[in-house]
Amino acid sequence: MNSDLVRTVRLAPLALVVLVAMQAACGDNGSTDPSKPNAMAAVSPDSQTTAAGVKMAQPLVVRLTGGGDTPIAGTKVFWGITSGGGSLTDSTSTTDADGKAQTTYTPGTELVTANVSAAVGDIRTNFKIVLVPGPATQLAKFGSDNPAAVAGSKLTLAVKLVDAFGNGIADQTVNWAADGGAISATTGTTDKGGVTSVTYTLGEQPGTYTLTATAEGVPAATFTIRAI
Repeated sequence: MNSDLVRTVRLAPLALVVLVAMQAACGDNGSTDPSKPNAMAAVSPDSQTTAAGVKMAQPLVVRLTGGGDTPIAGTKVFWGITSGGGSLTDSTSTTDADGKAQTTYTPGTELVTANVSAAVGDIRTNFKIVLVPGPATQLAKFGSDNPAAVAGSKLTLAVKLVDAFGNGIADQTVNWAADGGAISATTGTTDKGGVTSVTYTLGEQPGTYTLTATAEGVPAATFTIRAI
């Protein structure tokens, strides 16, 4: 057998032993050290839905741990909004005895997906927060407010159901009622922009006609049309 090949085979186990010993001596950068942070997990859900512009009822909470899932206390966690706007009650917070730290998010007013991050060094956790419309506050006339039209003609009139920040609210029922003339439907459902419409046929006689839209929890919207 080739002497060089024999020598290589005999040295291979020794090289393996040396490599293992070197790894043990160097350690794993603190990943098993219970006093050094090596992981951070979201305690509150890391994907949530909340109303735009309204402070969240519950804080965003993370838990910082070291080796063996040991909680790390007294460490600063840095919070930031990476997209979606809004504000935080705390840009930094300190972990408690259980390794937990928290902040509370107030979203921006637009219907977007926000992201809030928590960081300790290069250890990071992200919260994804989908912003949806808040409670309805107004049923706004959408388009002409006080139109004039020829008696007997047809008009398409629309309303928009919005929250306090003007965000349209979808899939809500709007009821229509006319004083004189005829309407194409007595109820409608708001689309993804919060809008619904109806076709209003004026009476054959000149004069003033009214069309009223109502939705639960908000004042009515009334169109006044002058037929000529």
